[in-house]
Amino acid sequence: MLPSVVVWESTKACDFNCRHCRAVSIKERLPEELTAEEVERRVIDRIKGLFVISGGDAMKRDDILDIAKYASSKLVTALSPSGSRITKDVAQKIKDAGIRAVSISVDGPEPIHDDFRGVPGAYEIASEASRNVKDVGLHLQVNSTVSRFNIDHLDELKDTVMSLNPDTWDVFVLIPTGRATRNMEILPIQNEMLMLKVREWRRKGINVKMTCNPYFVRFSAVRGDPVPKYDPEKGRGSSGGARGCMASNGFLFVAYNGDVYPCGFLPIKLGNVKERLLDEIYNSPLSRSISDPSALKGKCGVCEYKLVCGGCRGRVYSKTRDVHGEDEFCLYHPRVMYHDKRFQIA
Repeated sequence: MLPSVVVWESTKACDFNCRHCRAVSIKERLPEELTAEEVERRVIDRIKGLFVISGGDAMKRDDILDIAKYASSKLVTALSPSGSRITKDVAQKIKDAGIRAVSISVDGPEPIHDDFRGVPGAYEIASEASRNVKDVGLHLQVNSTVSRFNIDHLDELKDTVMSLNPDTWDVFVLIPTGRATRNMEILPIQNEMLMLKVREWRRKGINVKMTCNPYFVRFSAVRGDPVPKYDPEKGRGSSGGARGCMASNGFLFVAYNGDVYPCGFLPIKLGNVKERLLDEIYNSPLSRSISDPSALKGKCGVCEYKLVCGGCRGRVYSKTRDVHGEDEFCLYHPRVMYHDKRFQIA
């Protein structure tokens, strides 16, 4: 089997200093980065579906558009720059390289966004990039990370994002990994309120989805929305803006140095593409065990949505170091818990 979605951390170099980043902020590139040939032959050639070029800031690499051109000749390719001034000329070059979509991060109105990203003027940089991406006819996706810094400003966040006229809006929920700490995370009840907001926005015609928030599958399903498909060969599907945990489930994250992880928020190293091809790593026993629904524990293991949700494995691991553990961030009580004495309170 080949992974269907791969995010490649092209470099760690970035001029921003985002509070929530899973990586340490550095200004210059590191010598251990994958070469263009390595990423082309050992990563891109071993994927089917979508290839996302991320970072750090991918535009820090002077060969990034050549790599993108190679990738886009074989796969749907997207770019997720961070901190770059995407002028109209740069945006056109990105389009000419065959990239289909560009994602820009916006986490709120200017004061909130600049504070969260750690650089004065970050919002204006994001706004300019968004305008230029749209002007050259590229698909614009705006990514927003919800944390304690903006959870009380959701309507302002929505208005700010909509002012950029994105084609899609992807709402992430902060996971306490890397520089993101637990006191930056929203509360489970706040996440339930966030999911209600997102569902209301979708019903009003906003093309918004949720990533790293697999509970939205359950939240939508109990309200009558379609349940995404689950295919052991392809991983968890998406439906109505909802998608379950993707870690090693059709998805892989490739770090700047070739290390491979189930996702960018789950620091369990599966292998390195300098030593083994990407699809070999994806099909390894360790990778398959992480995505195995039958290995889930606690209420996740008995939940009727475990195939399509699975809980957030990155969030669970960050708190328990048990990748198959129960996801306490989810407030749902599976149906079996109401009838099985093992789950009843005496």
